[in-house]
Amino acid sequence: MTDAIDQTVETAVQPAPEEAPAAAPANNVELLRWHLDRYDRLRSSTANRASVILSAAAILSAANAVVLSQLLSGPILDRRWLFAAFGAALVASSTLVVLSLIRAAGVLVTGRDSRELFGGREELPPGLVFNGTDTVRRLHSFAEFAAVVDRQQEIDIYRAAQVELWIGIQQHRYRYVRLRSAGRLLRWAAVAVLLVLSFAVVTRVALM
Repeated sequence: MTDAIDQTVETAVQPAPEEAPAAAPANNVELLRWHLDRYDRLRSSTANRASVILSAAAILSAANAVVLSQLLSGPILDRRWLFAAFGAALVASSTLVVLSLIRAAGVLVTGRDSRELFGGREELPPGLVFNGTDTVRRLHSFAEFAAVVDRQQEIDIYRAAQVELWIGIQQHRYRYVRLRSAGRLLRWAAVAVLLVLSFAVVTRVALM
């Protein structure tokens, strides 16, 4: 059992392929910690804003449902061209809402593993302990985990923190781009819903 753990530790904790310093400068370690905390907060803030967009999109979807019910039960149904025009407008509005939902959902959860998305052509070294996915994939028991933690040297911790920061920066940017896209789509969806509601009310009053 001990030999298996030692072999796992030696495989998991490997020096970087390039020449690395024997120990990480103290100032750099503190700077890495500051950046990791910062990007954790940024990712949390991005996810919170995506949740707001999801809630707003749900309200717009409800508004579209109200307009549709009015169309199906009102005098507009007797005028095919008018009904077709409102139907097309509703489809366009609903499409914008759905696209906004898809973009906002992409902010909360990425469709692929972070290493596949942000690793690029190079093989990122494992970020054991810092990265939950790497830790679970490479260590299969608490004994292995404890052995890795006990034997990690300062430079190993420093490199793992670098990997986690790199993934964190890339992940935040990836999600923020989708958040901005979801916000733009939501604005257009809100305008579309407002126009459809206004025309529906005006048309219903005019045909009464």
